[in-house]
Amino acid sequence: MLGFRFQHGHRHPKDVLIAGTPWRWVRRFDEPSDFEVLRSIVSNEPIVLQGYCDRIGTHRFDSAAARVSLSLLEPEDLWWWIREEAGKRRYRASFRLGREGRVRYDLPVTDPAWLDQLNLMPTGIHPHSILCGNRATQTFLTASLSEAYEGFHYKLIAGVINLRA
Repeated sequence: MLGFRFQHGHRHPKDVLIAGTPWRWVRRFDEPSDFEVLRSIVSNEPIVLQGYCDRIGTHRFDSAAARVSLSLLEPEDLWWWIREEAGKRRYRASFRLGREGRVRYDLPVTDPAWLDQLNLMPTGIHPHSILCGNRATQTFLTASLSEAYEGFHYKLIAGVINLRA
């Protein structure tokens, strides 16, 4: 059976049975023809993973798993922040969501393929268009919750889907 399970009884916000058989890699879902399907499952709310902050206290998951621990977002005004901290490069996505209220988020990025792109850039804050060669693109972000760390599950950008228009 396939599911997300962690040892020693720790409850992770993604502990859920998904399928009774192993998964297999099919393809990366980032072709221009995938736009309509992706657009149809985008979260329309400016709230990311149950709140406006960058983290959720682990106490919220003491008795039950998270209602939602993954969300597909369609960001506006997307910027990439690359900085050096204690001798290590750190990567963050800064973006807005929502037609009303214009909520701004600033979340760490963990998508390995996108980190390869960001590694080619110098430290600083860069507009998304620079990473796209100033070509028109449609970008989606997959937000996820981290494992528990110091009493919180942190929100992060686990996937970047950048479709060329």
